[in-house]
Amino acid sequence: MPSAFVFLKALPLTPNGKVNRKALNAPENERPELEAAYVAPRDNLEKSIAKIWQELLHVEKVGLRDNFFDLGGNSLLVVQTQARLRGSFGIELPVVKLFQHPTIHSLASFLNERPKPASDKVQSRGQRKQAAFARRQKRGRRGDGMNAQQKTTAASP
Repeated sequence: MPSAFVFLKALPLTPNGKVNRKALNAPENERPELEAAYVAPRDNLEKSIAKIWQELLHVEKVGLRDNFFDLGGNSLLVVQTQARLRGSFGIELPVVKLFQHPTIHSLASFLNERPKPASDKVQSRGQRKQAAFARRQKRGRRGDGMNAQQKTTAASP
């Protein structure tokens, strides 16, 4: 289903009688008529989410109680929203949570309620891989200085 409709009196045609797609009007970036009245985002988190939605949905104003899907969102845009939220806030947010919290207000409330990891324990994926590699290397050098393959070779007759 299209995310926006543009009503025309007639389709623009080329000299050959085909639809002139280049002459079609682009949909406006205005907020569509919704049941929920517009309420502006209040804090930085809500404003950041609203900015992401505005960019992805091509809507000028997004209110706190506006539903992502009523504004033209779809499953592909949900995945893009997830990626933008990860990039902006450094959080791993399951896609299902974006379906469960389709308004800025509910999503911001959910994000604020999540337990925050201790800052000294936060590691990137690369840091976790490096730490695991270091642990494996350390295990191979313990004891008598031989790694597992050398121990197996030395123990066999």
